[in-house]
Amino acid sequence: MFGGEKAVAKRREAIRIADQAAEHALDALAEGDLNRAREELAAVPRKLKFADGGWKPALASAVVDLASGKRRSGNAKLLDVCAGLDETSLTKDDKGYLRLYALYRAIEASKDGRAPVELRAEAENFRFDQIMVSQSLKTRFPLKKVEDVQTAPPPMAPPPDVGEV
Repeated sequence: MFGGEKAVAKRREAIRIADQAAEHALDALAEGDLNRAREELAAVPRKLKFADGGWKPALASAVVDLASGKRRSGNAKLLDVCAGLDETSLTKDDKGYLRLYALYRAIEASKDGRAPVELRAEAENFRFDQIMVSQSLKTRFPLKKVEDVQTAPPPMAPPPDVGEV
């Protein structure tokens, strides 16, 4: 009864640390630094419940495994994440979006362009409203790989004496 506030504070801190570690790992992965991504994920507290926010580092870990060529363990982790999403407090649309994200990452990592049957079954019978998906999920877990747009430099200004006759 008296220790309840401390336990809640510890739990919030663990969730914050896990969230931050997953964010940093995904940033490192976007930069192509697999070793740093693994180091960031090592900071995740071990006793964090999946439903409390443990899904985010688990998903990041699966994506890191897929990026490093460990398809079997990456697909198994993706399947675990998809199966555990129903325990979370995420909305139905967010869960569907994350299942689709997992399916796309598995397809990208496969040799033949097909995801495992189990992952396809997880993502097969759902619909979601794109508008209702959380914007933070869309930016952190994009469905498509987006290349950085490189803008062309502005055109050179004409020399000052060109217009004079």
